Amino acid sequence: MLAKAVIDDTVVIEGRVFRVGVLAGVPVVLGLTGIGLTNAGVTTRALLERFEVAGVVVSGVAGSSLRIADVSVPATWVLADGTSYSADPGWLALAGDIAQPRRLALERCTLVPAVSLEEPVCLPHEPAVVIGGVGQSSDTFGDTPFPCQAAGDDVFGCDVTTASAARAPAVWHALRAAASATAAAAPVAEDMETAAIAREAVARGLPFIAFRAVSDGAGDPLGLPGFPAQFFAYYHLAANNAAAATLAFLDRLADAS
Repeated sequence: MLAKAVIDDTVVIEGRVFRVGVLAGVPVVLGLTGIGLTNAGVTTRALLERFEVAGVVVSGVAGSSLRIADVSVPATWVLADGTSYSADPGWLALAGDIAQPRRLALERCTLVPAVSLEEPVCLPHEPAVVIGGVGQSSDTFGDTPFPCQAAGDDVFGCDVTTASAARAPAVWHALRAAASATAAAAPVAEDMETAAIAREAVARGLPFIAFRAVSDGAGDPLGLPGFPAQFFAYYHLAANNAAAATLAFLDRLADAS
């Protein structure tokens, strides 16, 4: 998504990189939240305290009962303690427009290096944008921020421009434990950040919405055993679809402004 933006300025706040520019015709501030609730909350607060924004849009991946590469746009996000935050109804309506059949082309094939460096793995289904339901964010890190890796990859790195593809590092074990935190009843998306981001936006009266594409879920042609195996096989595909849906949403938001 960064490659499609026109960047005018880069601002670093306490080691967190924000890029100011235009994306899909909309003025934006782009940033990586980092992994986990604490990182997400701190990064979002830094963003909202420094920049005057009209709302917060999240693009990323998640675990889900939906199919791999589907894009989930939950109506509500909850923390493990049951606190909930609703996505903006007007923004959900705009997202519903791109969820209509044949409105948005999503990817279904991806290279999985552990399988082949030349032949892509293709899903047996056509991915879709799915609006509604409840998403949940939880981790087991407590108040300790999960550290990014200065020379890391596009999962664990501190900045997207220095990132390379993740290769299943040892920090898998910490993420596996964090992903096993308590879950709500039948959430349509499970991640470690969005509800913390939503909390900061809602506290300031700002609209928010999240596009979380499924990296680990149903419909895996390889039959991999869920997280983290599915995640590292399909997160690029999922991230691309989340970005495509986010860009389509921003395009409609620009038209509606």
